[in-house]
Amino acid sequence: MTCIFRKVCYNTNGNDTNMNKQKISIHEVARLAGVSKSTVSRVISEKGGSVSQETAKRVHTAIDQLGYRKNIVAAGLRTKTTYMILLMIPDVANPFWSEIARAVQDSLEPEGYSVVIGSTDFSEEREARYYELARMSRFDGVILNSVTDNIDLIKNLGIPSVLIGERTAAQHIDTVGTDTLQATKIGMEYLYETGHRKIALATSDHGSERYLSLRARAYKDFLHEKALIFDPSLLFSVNLNEEGGKELARKLLTINNWKNQIDSLFCGNDIVAISAMNELRKFGIIAGVDISIIGMDDIPASSQTYPPLTTVRKPRQLIGVAAAHLLLKRIANPQDSTEKHLFPGELVIRDSVINRRKGK
Repeated sequence: MTCIFRKVCYNTNGNDTNMNKQKISIHEVARLAGVSKSTVSRVISEKGGSVSQETAKRVHTAIDQLGYRKNIVAAGLRTKTTYMILLMIPDVANPFWSEIARAVQDSLEPEGYSVVIGSTDFSEEREARYYELARMSRFDGVILNSVTDNIDLIKNLGIPSVLIGERTAAQHIDTVGTDTLQATKIGMEYLYETGHRKIALATSDHGSERYLSLRARAYKDFLHEKALIFDPSLLFSVNLNEEGGKELARKLLTINNWKNQIDSLFCGNDIVAISAMNELRKFGIIAGVDISIIGMDDIPASSQTYPPLTTVRKPRQLIGVAAAHLLLKRIANPQDSTEKHLFPGELVIRDSVINRRKGK
């Protein structure tokens, strides 16, 4: 046998030995290791029991030598597991969610799980179809950002579940996300410190926000704390996507003498902020010059737009990894107490906010 670059090995007759790996059976591993089939089974299932370290080492050596690969499908039929995880997110086109999905996938695949991604597009109907798939036992667990507030439905799926995003009602479901109240407050504080007093908020009353309104709650609380008057006309409701940003810009332009009514926009996410900036620029209105705009998430595009967007960063990688690890823990120990992890937001200052106190 001759080995070449990248350790791809060929027999002298030209047949790739890697092509035969799928044909190697557990019987051949047992024969080479000089043990029983049941002993091999215990070793590869990581439930060695009374198997000695020396015996386990012989089994692993045989596995490596033969190129044996565990048949996950067959194992799933025996153990009633699928090694499949459902990840439900509201918008796969939003880099915030796609980066979380990548972190979840990268964390679960080394543990033998495959991830199925379902983008609900903030649709309760589409989400309900994914719930039905979960109830049909096609998944070993689910990680989701629900567009509804039906916590009981999630609990009654009958499989380990982890919720992405804060939920007051989710007392008995593992939860991972960003502290949205804190993240909104630090963005508001920055606008206030830079001299803004006529702050508008653009968030959503669609999906989970219709039940939570965490951004709106933090906004109102902040205005009250600073003795600023809450004006309902400055609380915009838009979809948290590109079209929502365009709609926000159009709504702003319909306000009579808007420059005297609004000096800054706090947008529910970066997609809305960037889209609004681009739309306003068509009318000669430049963020950081004519109006201050701040976003939330810190997606890659936020540093590349014109002007670069000031935003509140959410730790997407940490959220995805934490969600995956929490699900693995729940699968292994279903009776453990519920856990909740909320990461703080981080202000990222760029050029889309005017310093209205400059020179004072």
